[in-house]
Amino acid sequence: MSIETPEYHLVLEDKPFEIRKYEPFIAAEVQVSAEDYNEAANRGFSPLANYIFGNNLAKQKISMTSPVTAARDSQKIAMTSPVTVSGEKNYTVAFSIPRQFTMETLPEPLNKSISFKQHSARSMAVIRFSGQFNQRNFFRRINQLRDWIKAHGYQVAGEPVIAGYDPPFTPWFIKHNEVMIEIND
Repeated sequence: MSIETPEYHLVLEDKPFEIRKYEPFIAAEVQVSAEDYNEAANRGFSPLANYIFGNNLAKQKISMTSPVTAARDSQKIAMTSPVTVSGEKNYTVAFSIPRQFTMETLPEPLNKSISFKQHSARSMAVIRFSGQFNQRNFFRRINQLRDWIKAHGYQVAGEPVIAGYDPPFTPWFIKHNEVMIEIND
C-alpha cells in the first residue's frame, strides 16, 4: 500500500542533494516544547496520529501520510509575564493531509492543540539520508545541506525541517530521513 506524500517536481538532483518545487498542501500541526527534534517528533506524533485515527468531531479516519516533520519555531512571540527559563524550545510537528481534503472539508479535531496550515508552493533544498532518527544525524545533515546551499548560490528562506518517512520499527539502516530547508526561487 502506497502512502501519500506532498507532491513536488524535482528541479535539480546532485545526490544526496535535491532541489524540489512543492505543490501547495495542507498540514495538521501541533506545537510542542522539547529539548531537540527527536523529542519534539515523539511528543507531537501521538496527538496527530489520534486525530487521523478518528479523534475528531466527525469520528472520521484519515489516511496516513508521510513524512512526519519537525521544525523549530522561529516566529516571534509577544512578550508575556512571568519570564521563565528552560532548556526546551518550541517546535512544530506536522503530518500532511491527503489531497482529497480542503480546509473546509477537514474534520474538526477534538484535541484543540491541533491546527491546520495551508502551505503555498515553495522550493526546498533537501538532503536524503538513512540511519537513526537522532540529533547527531540531524545536525550533521543540516550543516552539510547549509554548506551545499551556500556553495550553489541559493538563498535560505526558512528553518531546517526534519522529515521521517518510516514507522519506528523500520531497521535504522534502511530508514528514509531528510533535512529540508526552504530556499528563495
